[in-house]
Amino acid sequence: MNRVTLANLADLPADMAGTMAHEWLATWNIAPKMQTELGGLVAAAGLAPLPDPASPKTGFSAQVAASVLRPLVRLVSQKEGLGWLKNRFRRKMIQAQGQKVEALKAYPLALNEALKRGDTEAAAFAERMGIALAAVVATLNLAPPESRVARPEWPDEHWKRWQGVQQIVLGGGVLEGVLGQHIYAAACQWLARWGVTQVQLHLFSQPRSLMLHGAARQFQEGPVLVLDAGHSALKRAVAEVSGGQVTKLELAPLLPTPYALSDGPALLKFLTEALAQTVPAGQRITQMAISLSAHLDQDGQIERASADSSFYGLLVGLPLVDALQESLQARLGYACSVKVLHEGQAVVNGLPGMDAALLLGTSVGGAFKA
Repeated sequence: MNRVTLANLADLPADMAGTMAHEWLATWNIAPKMQTELGGLVAAAGLAPLPDPASPKTGFSAQVAASVLRPLVRLVSQKEGLGWLKNRFRRKMIQAQGQKVEALKAYPLALNEALKRGDTEAAAFAERMGIALAAVVATLNLAPPESRVARPEWPDEHWKRWQGVQQIVLGGGVLEGVLGQHIYAAACQWLARWGVTQVQLHLFSQPRSLMLHGAARQFQEGPVLVLDAGHSALKRAVAEVSGGQVTKLELAPLLPTPYALSDGPALLKFLTEALAQTVPAGQRITQMAISLSAHLDQDGQIERASADSSFYGLLVGLPLVDALQESLQARLGYACSVKVLHEGQAVVNGLPGMDAALLLGTSVGGAFKA
């Protein structure tokens, strides 16, 4: 969804037409835009400067490139092989990503606080985000030729399916609080302005917890331990489910995404411990669901083709469900039923009756109802 190219819609601000969704709605770009357009707010909030920015063409920073290329002469002279270079590059990318995500998280929060104070510049900034969200939805619904050409990897069937979507649930950390309400209100107004009245947007009451609700609804009854493993943090909760509906959600403290880890087994152990530590003392919870910010194949394992696009790609090649069930049984002393799903399927299942979902966070995500 990041690279959906906005159509040239009537009255759309001139600097939006032809740009991509992530340029307006992902924290990777919200933060630098705030630095440029809301410098006073950024300074007043004491927000940390962003680390060395990534190149828009390559996706990695000059600092990362230098740290990899500097020892290249030694690599060639010692004939250590390309595997060494690839592994070093991946480690440096993960470390740089972690540093930047930490800095990025504070920007939407500061924008939300400014909106609470009635800051007019913040309100105008939020309205433009709402216009961009509406433009994304309208582009998906209208499927204009220029947007189709910009996404050659999307077949006609994909566009047709978006044209049939009528109910969209919205979630993700960017949509939390007053900021989310501003974005949502502006998006609804602009969709009506463009005559896209067949599509209804639904802002989830707890946007940041939407994936937890969707993960919990993978089970029909009883307590469910849920984990949303994202790129900004790991969210955890114990959910009570009745008839497939979440009746109660008790949140546990956030955990930072463990960017210091650099291999799959270590990350699997971390996830196991995160789940185990969420089980309340004296309770026995046997149903667990994980929403993962990584694409999965039909067997529920990390998709190899897109593994490098996610930190959780470290888990590629591991039988996730079996491995988690085995490690949890060893840790807790009893058998558990574990389900792992892509965050897109978690978010679209968070609210009953939805055709699709859009997620605004570190990046822009989307999913159809399976």
